[in-house]
Amino acid sequence: MTPSINAQTKNLPLHRCQMIVDGNSHHTTASQALPGSADTLISEALIPQIRMVATLIAGERHDFEADSPAVFTEEADFFAARILVLGVHRFHLDITLLPMLKTANQRAQAFAKRHHLPFTPAQMHMSLHARRPDNLLIVETEHEMENHGSLIANSLAFAAKLPRLPL
Repeated sequence: MTPSINAQTKNLPLHRCQMIVDGNSHHTTASQALPGSADTLISEALIPQIRMVATLIAGERHDFEADSPAVFTEEADFFAARILVLGVHRFHLDITLLPMLKTANQRAQAFAKRHHLPFTPAQMHMSLHARRPDNLLIVETEHEMENHGSLIANSLAFAAKLPRLPL
């Protein structure tokens, strides 16, 4: 990942999107953004760098002399990967997820330092999930996104704009 401009410091606009995060992009309830939203809808499953970085972050904590745990990555690993890969500056989350976001920022910062990657901690925008499906995450990133009319086209166009990771 090439050094990015810190959107918070430089007052650059953040771009908001809704991201399907469970890999179930074929599911009918996940095929549309929230009603009344102008946000672009993308699928995390079509951005494989996120899973790769989340797994690398988890692997750095793993004791390879011991058996692997049943669940190798944790939620904070994926949030850390989203921060690093997507350049997320703000997540719209329920307040109960603040400790997890703090852990994600710590893991992202440590990983970025070890691999000489730029890092800007993500913030939380407190948001109610009452009308939002569980698998839909709202993120704000410095990378501009356009609505190309479909989940797949949006995801592939957004992924093409992301910097390559030098890992």
